[in-house]
Amino acid sequence: MESLRKFKHDLRTPVNHILGYSELLLEAASDAGDGRLADFAKCIHDNGKKLATLMEKNLPSSAAPGGMLSDTFRADIRAIAKQILGILTNGSGMAGIDLYADDLGRIRDAANQLIVLIG
Repeated sequence: MESLRKFKHDLRTPVNHILGYSELLLEAASDAGDGRLADFAKCIHDNGKKLATLMEKNLPSSAAPGGMLSDTFRADIRAIAKQILGILTNGSGMAGIDLYADDLGRIRDAANQLIVLIG
């Protein structure tokens, strides 16, 4: 049971990073009047919420981590994380994006961490 709690925590941590940093990015973009960056951040945040909902609905409440995750759950998490990575890649050419490099890097790292964690 303790390993399941740790596993859930290990999955929730990168999702919370995606949500938190995308909120910061969205707020900064809104304050700067940058609609394109705001849309970009909102898309990342919406995907982060999808991840959180998916985990809440599908993460087993009592089982060993790892092999007990369904292939569908793993595929869904992987697909959403890759979609976030794709958004980051597509937006990297935007003017002024370098001002947000730290937040974008943390979001990218969190999405990659999720992919690694679910195997």
